[in-house]
Amino acid sequence: MIIHTEATALQIRPWSKTSHMVTWLTPDYGRIVTSVKGACRPKSAFLGQYDLFYTCDLLFYRRERDGIHSIRECSPSALREPLRRCWRSAAAAAYLADLTARVTVSHQESAAVYTLLNRMLDALPLTPRQDLKVLILLYEVQLLSMLGLKPNLTLCPYCHKPDRQWLRFSLPSGRFACPHLNPDSNGDTTISMQRDVREILLDMLETLPDGSAADMVTSPEIKKNRANPHLLLGLSRFLGMFITFHLEVPSAVRRVAFELLDKNPARKTAPLETSSP
Repeated sequence: MIIHTEATALQIRPWSKTSHMVTWLTPDYGRIVTSVKGACRPKSAFLGQYDLFYTCDLLFYRRERDGIHSIRECSPSALREPLRRCWRSAAAAAYLADLTARVTVSHQESAAVYTLLNRMLDALPLTPRQDLKVLILLYEVQLLSMLGLKPNLTLCPYCHKPDRQWLRFSLPSGRFACPHLNPDSNGDTTISMQRDVREILLDMLETLPDGSAADMVTSPEIKKNRANPHLLLGLSRFLGMFITFHLEVPSAVRRVAFELLDKNPARKTAPLETSSP
């Protein structure tokens, strides 16, 4: 069966000396993997037609057995060249693509995730350096919600009184720990969360404007909560543990991505070569 669809390239891996294996995200068929035979040959019809983060018009032969489909035609519709001029934006895009490839399902409708990912990829080059982490956290929050893993942030009036600034969140149950409701939950894996971090998380879950993702990051709600970097660090810690626990993705990829965004390489002048007389 020949399928025609839009697709965004998430991963490209070598398959042979001249061929690639490409992982795509599509709105109607979820995550798919296609083989591109002869992609690296000088006269290949696929040269320049796909690359990481490209959105393409894709035509492929669907196979039911091994899950590896054969590509027939491919033409780019969004190149996202600005991502190739800023390494920080490219590092953020690589993490978002890797996370999406790990948590999406093959041959399952993923239109909402597909739209969200493309909006984020378009917004990354337009986002100031100091806001890239906010954009990643925003994507993670919205992705959890679309996957049906939205954390329950309801507070118990008995266990979480207004004077308590630190709350205990149970990772297995996906909600704040309430000892009076579940006295046998003492052995559950829990994480501490500051009450103000909960407010930021609520803002990110409830605020998704119709405009671009860059407009979302510069919205008054996000600016208000971004004033304290310690709160964003607390939110990043919580989301990292929540995603690792419920989606079973390795934490190393996320950690490396955030470390790269924190890098501030100093420009050093290369020493001049001098020749001795």
